[in-house]
Amino acid sequence: MRAAPKCRTGDARLTMQRTYQLTADPLYYVMGAFFAVLTTAFPAIMGQPRFLILSQSVVLAVFIAIPLRRGSMRHAAIMLTLWLGVQISLMAALAWLLPARVEHAIPGGFEFRAALLEWLFAAGPLPRQIAPHLPVHLWELAAVSFGSLVSGGLIGVWFIIRTANLAGFVVGSLLPTLGGPLGLLISLPIWSLTRTAGYAGLTLLCAEPLLRGQWNVHRFWSLRRNTLLLSVALIILALLLERFVPTLWQQLAATLEPVS
Repeated sequence: MRAAPKCRTGDARLTMQRTYQLTADPLYYVMGAFFAVLTTAFPAIMGQPRFLILSQSVVLAVFIAIPLRRGSMRHAAIMLTLWLGVQISLMAALAWLLPARVEHAIPGGFEFRAALLEWLFAAGPLPRQIAPHLPVHLWELAAVSFGSLVSGGLIGVWFIIRTANLAGFVVGSLLPTLGGPLGLLISLPIWSLTRTAGYAGLTLLCAEPLLRGQWNVHRFWSLRRNTLLLSVALIILALLLERFVPTLWQQLAATLEPVS
């Protein structure tokens, strides 16, 4: 009769020792994907560029702040990757199915689409929206790094979201004209996607100190050195891809017959 209460007490202690972690719950990622769809689809369909990027940035910043506050860089990276995958795919689909509406959600969307087609089929210059000058790249890099440091990642997320929206718009604008697996490859601005990955890594790294209240540089370097080096390498790779790949894409596009 006395043993039963002891067992119940032991079970209660074990239960109390188990800490629920939101980032270990699959529902956390399901909700992340849901909000990625919600904040992308409705503003894009309504043609609201400011609301599109603002809602995406704020909600995504909150979702990645949750694991970063616990020091879980891996869960934050998983959420960020999931969100960007949903966002880019959805923007591409909407730009394909509802081009006139989505053009209004991208600043200068109509001119941007025309410039993309001219670049690919008439050997025109690569639009500066997806291939800025080097000083712009350096300014963006500084803004992502220092901006994330003082805003807990919000400013860095804003740049990531903007680049991802443009990448999705490029795919949705070019793929209907190209068609096929090779057309899908050509429609992907892999330099923009690589730069987005580099910005994402820097954003997570620079957001963590403020969110966790830990500013020890030696500790940061010892724990996050590999992630930092990988992020910088991706940004450098993006610059190289931007220099050489667009010409290759033009040559490949010349071998395809445009889809009528």
